[in-house]
Amino acid sequence: MRKIIVLGLAGLGLMSCSKETVDSAGRDIAQNAIRSFKWTNVVKLESVDGEIVSRDTLVSPSQNASLEFKKDGYAYVYDGQGGSTSYAYDMPTSKSMNFDNVSYQIKENIIQTTVRFTLEKATQDKVTTIEFRRK
Repeated sequence: MRKIIVLGLAGLGLMSCSKETVDSAGRDIAQNAIRSFKWTNVVKLESVDGEIVSRDTLVSPSQNASLEFKKDGYAYVYDGQGGSTSYAYDMPTSKSMNFDNVSYQIKENIIQTTVRFTLEKATQDKVTTIEFRRK
């Protein structure tokens, strides 16, 4: 009987949460997930009509490089030789990210996957994808 009362109170508490509160919690969990790892393979692709027209490797595992998302709103790429580059980022929701001043949709549920995630921006003539992978 005590378990039923506790479950009922917990359910009532969850029902009283606004959608904004739930969305913020999901975003915070997603941000913590991407900040918890060093991303060791990051590739940006641009394609037109399904054909890749541009490929830019931001982080290569063969160069001992990595990318880290920091709480200061920047993703730092460490080149493995003491140098670094930074990209501004923020996550308005758990399913979207602004990366290097471009708005992308997140294809995966970051909360469920920690091995990789993909950003995608589709326009009428071009699709830009950035895939982040870790070991």
